[in-house]
Amino acid sequence: MVGGSEKKALEIVHEAGGETTSHKVSRLLGIDTGYARLLCMNLARKDYVDLKSSGRFRITFKGKRALEKTSSVEAEETGQRVPFKRLSRERLGWGVVSNVRKAVNNTVAALDKSGQDGLIWTTTKIDGSGRRFSGGRRGVLVGKLHTEASHPCGFCKASGEKPKGTVCPVCRRAGELSVDPPAVICAYCKGRGEEKPRSNITCTVCRGRGFVSVKEPIEGCMRCRGTGAEPNNKLPCLTCQGKGVVSKKIPWKAVVPSRTDVYRQVKFEIDQKQRRLERPARQKRSPTASEIEVLNVYYDAKRQKRPMNASNCTGMSPAYVDMLVRSLVENGFLAAIAPRKYEITPKGIKFLSG
Repeated sequence: MVGGSEKKALEIVHEAGGETTSHKVSRLLGIDTGYARLLCMNLARKDYVDLKSSGRFRITFKGKRALEKTSSVEAEETGQRVPFKRLSRERLGWGVVSNVRKAVNNTVAALDKSGQDGLIWTTTKIDGSGRRFSGGRRGVLVGKLHTEASHPCGFCKASGEKPKGTVCPVCRRAGELSVDPPAVICAYCKGRGEEKPRSNITCTVCRGRGFVSVKEPIEGCMRCRGTGAEPNNKLPCLTCQGKGVVSKKIPWKAVVPSRTDVYRQVKFEIDQKQRRLERPARQKRSPTASEIEVLNVYYDAKRQKRPMNASNCTGMSPAYVDMLVRSLVENGFLAAIAPRKYEITPKGIKFLSG
């Protein structure tokens, strides 16, 4: 049964000819627009109204029956309906963008609402699958996987200064940062690295980097719909932690590597064996102090069962860390398990324990 504020909203939809928008519900009830939108979405979840692809709400036969506005012989209309699980993604404001593929124009402009703060309403670009871009037409795809190890600093936009004339507190004037791949654009700050535009406060999710590491496979967060923020406030989403995506859980039996992945892994193992055979014999030595520091990072990563960036943990440059890692691999303290991925060997654990 429906009651309270939801029933009042349903009555307004019925009195408006059976189809209206959440904005009209807000105006007639005298409530906040966000709360009116929430009431209409709750009615859609319970099948009292349908959300059309245009963003308008239409009362259903079940809704009329709940209001006792229909006869017993009236049949439910069989018009085109949008299943709730495939409802379109919501943007800030009144616009609702459908995830139905469009042939001509995939960009939806922001709707003009008088009496609202201009900083709140932002344009959004949508691709064919309904995924959002940050920054409107010139933005980058939110949720797209990036495999690069280094990315431009999002806080200072790779200039090295933020504010102007001051050393960037994130990249320390380097202009770029190393992030463990794969990574995605931070959905909470849209890759800006700032808590709010022009606030000069680093983002609490990505720490000013503009990118966050994720674990494959990934899928869009259903709680925040890829925005990275809670639906009812501006805090980071509790499910995806502001990333906009979550790790997709796949049963172990369903994980079947593709032929390309198997070929790539076998080729990598053959190359590693060939390098060991072609490598000239070198005198084994104990690790240096810097190598021990890097080895401790990989040891902690294995104990905690999560990837760690040796460059960020030790404060050394990525190039110097790569040189130390190669030396540790040659001496048998680290082992390459995949391209650019290493783990500590039993020999390395024994050295640190002893």
